[in-house]
Amino acid sequence: MFQRNRLRDGLGEYALLGFHEPLPPGHELVATGGAAQLESRLRSLAQDFFNLQTLREVAHGHVASVFGAGSTDQLVRQVASLVSLGSLRLVRVPRAPEPTGRYLRHKPEELTPEDFVEETQRLRLQIVDDVTDEPISGVKLSIVLPDGSRKQATTDSSGRIELSSVPPGYAQVSSAIDGATLKETLVFVKSGILASKQQASRRRKRKSPSGRFLARVVEHRVSNGETLEGLAERYALTVDDLARFNWDTTDPDEIQRHLYLDVGCTAKDEDGRFLFTRDDEPGVLYIPRPLELGGLDVEQGHILRVSKPSRSAVFVFSV
Repeated sequence: MFQRNRLRDGLGEYALLGFHEPLPPGHELVATGGAAQLESRLRSLAQDFFNLQTLREVAHGHVASVFGAGSTDQLVRQVASLVSLGSLRLVRVPRAPEPTGRYLRHKPEELTPEDFVEETQRLRLQIVDDVTDEPISGVKLSIVLPDGSRKQATTDSSGRIELSSVPPGYAQVSSAIDGATLKETLVFVKSGILASKQQASRRRKRKSPSGRFLARVVEHRVSNGETLEGLAERYALTVDDLARFNWDTTDPDEIQRHLYLDVGCTAKDEDGRFLFTRDDEPGVLYIPRPLELGGLDVEQGHILRVSKPSRSAVFVFSV
């Protein structure tokens, strides 16, 4: 339990110990003060997404049969109650000692630049559904680290990616769309530590989306004179790219069928192929755009919120 239940802020690191766990050497019990002061401290720690997850795990592990899912304030009060009752203890984790050289009895050997190890950080990312807050696994990301090196990583069952020994600075995240389909694509909504738009009661009724690709998606409304070839060229794609993304096919006959059924095309050219017009209903094509997200400070944990593309109302002809 001790290794899992860590809480971090800009000043240090804390741990939540069970009443039965011995106090490790060097660790200090934190004077929590009154209930209001304790709740204020925990609420401040809960501003970090990973600290919030830790508090949830602790609360559910102790009182799952009593408390259900609730707001952050409810969670903070639950954990504060456990500390006040003595079920949990908040302790300060000691910092690694810094050598002072005070007790050296001999002249230290001269160091070369190769002897110095650059300070490193840990990059933490998590992808969650913007509505349900549930983690999304299996999403492949390309990450450019502050030193320019590139890493390929996939979110685990908790929706997380963690890279250790990362040099200080800012990272960039991107996701390729080669071979992507609408069914397997998640749309990037926003990043940071943000509250979901819907209440907890509605979250529990929604099934979290799944997908392998993360992208920005343009919902393009067709107009007179546009063609599938012209749209593909405008967005630096191929006709096959567009067809595969929208309908998971590159077969010419299947493409024509989907233009009729899904886009609502009715006009045809001299060769009998469907043309776009402003009267087509729903008249929408989905255009995938690569995601590039920069400025991610490796000293902080980052959360990427995603959703499924919002399809227009399905337009079906009788055939």
